[in-house]
Amino acid sequence: MRALAAVIKTIRIGIHREVHRCKREALERTKDIYNQVIAFYMDFFAAHLNVLDEPVQVRKKDGSIKERTRTNQELLTFAEFHTLATKAHPNPGWPLDEHVPAAEGMPTELRRAAINQAIGKVRSWWSRLKTWEETAPDQRGREPQLGAPNEPVTFYAGMVEHPEYDLNPQKKKRHTFISLKLHTGQKWEKVSLPVVVHAQAEALLAGSALEKERIARGRKRSKTGQTGSGEEKGGSGAGTWVAKSLTVYGKRDKRYPGGVRYALHIPMEKSVDKPRKAEEQRRADPQMPVVAVDLGVGRLAVMGAFVEGRLAATRFVDGRALNHRRHRLLTVIHRKREQSGRLQPGVQDNANLWNKIRNLDENAAKQTAVTIVRFAREHGARVIVFEHLRRYRPPKEKMSRSGRKNHKRAYWLRGQIMKWVRDLAFREGILTVERNPAYTSQVCPHCKVLGQRGGSRFTCKNPNHRYNADADFVGMMNLYRKWTKTFVYPRKGDDPKPEVA
Repeated sequence: MRALAAVIKTIRIGIHREVHRCKREALERTKDIYNQVIAFYMDFFAAHLNVLDEPVQVRKKDGSIKERTRTNQELLTFAEFHTLATKAHPNPGWPLDEHVPAAEGMPTELRRAAINQAIGKVRSWWSRLKTWEETAPDQRGREPQLGAPNEPVTFYAGMVEHPEYDLNPQKKKRHTFISLKLHTGQKWEKVSLPVVVHAQAEALLAGSALEKERIARGRKRSKTGQTGSGEEKGGSGAGTWVAKSLTVYGKRDKRYPGGVRYALHIPMEKSVDKPRKAEEQRRADPQMPVVAVDLGVGRLAVMGAFVEGRLAATRFVDGRALNHRRHRLLTVIHRKREQSGRLQPGVQDNANLWNKIRNLDENAAKQTAVTIVRFAREHGARVIVFEHLRRYRPPKEKMSRSGRKNHKRAYWLRGQIMKWVRDLAFREGILTVERNPAYTSQVCPHCKVLGQRGGSRFTCKNPNHRYNADADFVGMMNLYRKWTKTFVYPRKGDDPKPEVA
């Protein structure tokens, strides 16, 4: 039986910049009401903290009884019982409509999304508060506070109407519309928002619509007792992205009317084959295709694909242009700091330049991660081997202030690349593992003799073996040797337990 795992990615769809003023006001008003409801339920659960920890007894299938805390669904039911007026319970103790009058007529799904947000916030605060109280007074930090919510609005699937996507469009449309239920000032009603859907998002949403129709048909057949194909018995099919509850985000942007740029963030979920553990795969097939990747500062990545124990292909990702551009921006920042004098505490200096540096690094990390995962897919690899990153150690050679900062950020970039590779590779069912980096670029991968590294070059010291190569390439070769456990450490005690991500 296959072991499946769910993976999620988010697509962003921009709301058209010329959206009508009344619709922008409806978005802002809905967000304010949504956060007022979250704050109300946060106060409600803070006043009923015993409900979070109170054990409840449940009967198991074998007839035995066990105790557990209440689930989120049970807490939601408890909150609705004590805050909403019904025919069976017309006078609740904490009426929501009295505390938040604008919440009258609020869609049920939106209210429940607010309750779930409040449950998560109160549970997190209550757990941190208990830990703080159990800590010794001289080791305590600041007391955890519940705070005020400022959350983007989450719309469940039943509250959203997507357009009917044509899989074979005859002409290109500039924009389309998505309907959301918003508060327009007098009541809650559907509002059509003009959105700009790029080609990739349109294809994903079209596939999601077909998958949801298939799931609905399977559920309908199961209710009527009809037998259908295995693919139509509910549940999303493996390898198909399905749209989940979307969220409306607003970001400050002076170029847009009202100074806010709105966008829809739609999580897409699919099921993938969960990769087996590294040792299981290696024992099952020692000659399986593997990609080894050595991350560096001058070169962002040196990757090699090993098929049946032999190096089949290599690829280099250069990072010198990125380092040069980052160094120039850091030099400008330090020059401006010298001109402005002492920095004020709590005030961000050179915000635009720092944002540019962060965007450069993030973009490089994403592009490099995509290149690595695509390279692994091309060669059928099921495992990607990295070296385990240690904490940053500053270089011994003399550098300028901006040079040292540039070197540190280039080292941090390696961790960002590994984070993105883990996420992208898991979506493809590829496992990411780490190995000890000791001597990877100092030992000859052929004769296994300790060599000498000078800058970016490696030279083997074996008099009977003249070998000179790129040090990052040598590190990549030795990472594969550590995967196959054929690497020989120069001294005893340097062979640690391998770490698996």
